[in-house]
Amino acid sequence: MVRPTSSVAALPVRLAFPAFALLASPAAFAQMELHGHRQPASHAEHESEGFTFHIRQVAGYNRQGGPRGATAGSSENFQMMVYRGSFGPINVEPHIMTTLEPWTLPKGGAPQLFQAGETYDDKPLLDRQHPHDVWMEITEKIIFPLGGKGSGVFVQGGPVGSPALGPDPFMHRASARHLPWAPLGHHYQDSTHVSMGVLNAGVRVDIVEAELSQFNGREPDENRTKIDKGKMDSWSTRITLHLWEGLKAQTSTGVLKSPEVLEPGDQRRTTASLHWQSGDKGSFQHATSFIFGSTQRLANEDFNASLEPDADQGDGEAFPVNRSWLAETDLTWGDGLFFYGRFESVDKHGLDLKDKGGESDETVHRINALTLGSFLEVSALSNKILTTGLGADVTLHYVDKDVQKDYGSMPMGNHLFVMAEATW
Repeated sequence: MVRPTSSVAALPVRLAFPAFALLASPAAFAQMELHGHRQPASHAEHESEGFTFHIRQVAGYNRQGGPRGATAGSSENFQMMVYRGSFGPINVEPHIMTTLEPWTLPKGGAPQLFQAGETYDDKPLLDRQHPHDVWMEITEKIIFPLGGKGSGVFVQGGPVGSPALGPDPFMHRASARHLPWAPLGHHYQDSTHVSMGVLNAGVRVDIVEAELSQFNGREPDENRTKIDKGKMDSWSTRITLHLWEGLKAQTSTGVLKSPEVLEPGDQRRTTASLHWQSGDKGSFQHATSFIFGSTQRLANEDFNASLEPDADQGDGEAFPVNRSWLAETDLTWGDGLFFYGRFESVDKHGLDLKDKGGESDETVHRINALTLGSFLEVSALSNKILTTGLGADVTLHYVDKDVQKDYGSMPMGNHLFVMAEATW
């Protein structure tokens, strides 16, 4: 693959990080509860026994501009149930999560410029975000406390779940609470949150949590209503530091066995992230995440030999690393009006540019995207269980000249939507 040569891509990073740093507060780190869902970070947050339900429904207007854009109505959604119980000293947590997206999103996925990953009609999806499978999680978690606060050993597994790889998935991050669209770096960071076959084991001692996973690294197929079968021949490991209440960091790495059906070969994925949330309800609150993710194709017996390894790699089997950076935040002054933003800088290939004459484009292009938006809760339609509101955002894309020929000089995306969440 050809690496991007422009140094302009680094400028938005240097500008974005000081802006997010302005959110810092010298106040003590107070845990801000996610609306309807606490971060599924660890067994340490084992709450009172019983059932918890969380439903999110988003519906609205999605317009992606430029020559490669499209307009559609869509509805992103999920339904989640967690039961917390105990048998003597052992805690148990079965998780079930579903979605109606196979029916509420367009068949080829929701329009999203520069998004890629998975297939439709046996062709790679491009400029579309695929629907999630109906079954997003079916797992059982068993926790053996070790006595100290938060310390314990746990195992978790099931036919659908998330291995120990990457940050919290975007739909569960407090920093993306009102930003339900998948990041462009989704397949570099947290796309394994729906893996068809997972077994996790971990231990936490004080602030340090270590995990290992064996899982099926294959992307789900186009049949969104069934649970796929496959070998659990991929692995990952993750270290999480619970630094303060409301502040945690993680780093993880793993090897996915043949994840893409149309792109033979294994893949190494490495991530690192920092998540911070603070503030009290009714006053200033913020949740902020910084995420790095990378992928690297690995040669194996199924690999397409026509794609030559990078000459800079000494062992002859390593291929270029594609990288992604993300910074996102969600903040409010406690009056029901939220402001959110996301900045991404992502390496992308396979954009099928016209000047390639129909051939697959293996050139890596740097895509920079900035999303800014706001969300207003409607108090007349909200109560202790249900929160309803209106949201709007705009995304600006900064791309190189070769990409501009197909997508336009600064393609823009817009969303207008209604979001309703219920938790009980």
